[in-house]
Amino acid sequence: MPDVYLCMDGVPVWLELKITKNDRVSVSKSQIAWHLAHSRCGGVSFFLVNDPSEGTLFLFDGSLAAQLQDTKVSVLRPAARWYGDMAAAPCALRLAAHESWSCALRPAPDGYGPGTNEERDRL
Repeated sequence: MPDVYLCMDGVPVWLELKITKNDRVSVSKSQIAWHLAHSRCGGVSFFLVNDPSEGTLFLFDGSLAAQLQDTKVSVLRPAARWYGDMAAAPCALRLAAHESWSCALRPAPDGYGPGTNEERDRL
């Protein structure tokens, strides 16, 4: 279970908080399993990684949990959804959460769900 649960503008978000040591991120096996399973189900989660040597925060999708394990932040930088200072982190997290949810909430394929506009209107 991640460190933080947020509901930002109606969007549920799970957040894992990490601090680098020797330029590396440490992620446990249970954290990797949780984030990968959550991601496969269409859930939104992130890792917020603090690199105190730079004074920079990095935001990574939870689906990257396995790649984050014991990898140098300098190598991970291109995979970050965002990086910057603490003051900008809440806005970056909100934007990333909304972008992730808009991708996850796609219309059902044909043949699934209500078949006519009238049926949809009744819901």
